[in-house]
Amino acid sequence: MTSPHFAITISHQVGSGAAYIGQKLSEKLKIPCFDREILKTVADQLNIAEHSLAHREERLTSVWQSLTHLARFADPAECMALDTYIPSDKELFQLETETILRIIEKTPAIFIGRCGAYTFRNQSNRLSILTHADITARIERVHQLYCLSEDEARKYITRNDRERAAYVQAFTKQNWLNSENYDLCLDTSRIGLDKSVEPTLECCQDKNI
Repeated sequence: MTSPHFAITISHQVGSGAAYIGQKLSEKLKIPCFDREILKTVADQLNIAEHSLAHREERLTSVWQSLTHLARFADPAECMALDTYIPSDKELFQLETETILRIIEKTPAIFIGRCGAYTFRNQSNRLSILTHADITARIERVHQLYCLSEDEARKYITRNDRERAAYVQAFTKQNWLNSENYDLCLDTSRIGLDKSVEPTLECCQDKNI
């Protein structure tokens, strides 16, 4: 069933300023923007610490991580100590999707990442955005945000791109950077972060938000 509330989704390359754009849109449109709040809601629902899930945002659990997790249940001592449930990748994806859908039932909203464009792909009252940028701009932004060296920032970006592509492919069967999956693609390194907000607002006006 199509939600009566409008959804704006922002898929992004790390370092392209999606969170900044999302917050600016939130201020101008006066609707909430959700990012890490989705993960916190899921963690609260499962009664576990948010940091237990934070390292799994938009990335698949490695084989070794899966084996380590299973080994905990094979060890009686670990089983006695274990008082929380850790969801599988598929379960985590479903829980985040369910959280997003519950939110949009109550209010129009902006969602950063988490395959939002896929979640609302069949909804007419939505705007799906992809933010991207050249590698130089991304390295500089990651360097500023996370205090990493240029080499560390480059490696971080490469790993994040690879993991995000695998995650999106696994759960949506889509190419994460395929422009055909989005209503609007913004190269923030060319037009700047603040000016990237303007065409988004114009699209919102066209859709009567």
